[in-house]
Amino acid sequence: MENIFKKIIIVLIILIILVLGIKYLPFGTKKARLGATLISIEVPRLSSLDSECCEYEATFKTLRSKSVIKKELDKIMSKYMKVSCNGQTYYYDLSNNITYTNYEMYDGVIFNSYKLTYVRNNICE
Repeated sequence: MENIFKKIIIVLIILIILVLGIKYLPFGTKKARLGATLISIEVPRLSSLDSECCEYEATFKTLRSKSVIKKELDKIMSKYMKVSCNGQTYYYDLSNNITYTNYEMYDGVIFNSYKLTYVRNNICE
């Protein structure tokens, strides 16, 4: 009986460590194909497309923490050309010919989500 209890405790500890690792460690990025616009964009790993709205807005769900996702999105955006107009700063992805106009994170109970808003072409030209 005591041996089974120890095994259960060990399995629970391993599961907790795995969940915390998934939640708080950076795992890099991956390409996600968007159906509405037929483009592939770079997003943080362990994310899945939740919905697309209005042709130029994509929402993703993830188990990862909001702070880790924000850091990874900031890192992704830093790869693109910063363009400024109308008092705003945007991020232009030359290879896909899209401008990211906004990205934001949302808290969830189990899953957090983030939304990327973009437009075709360089918005400041």
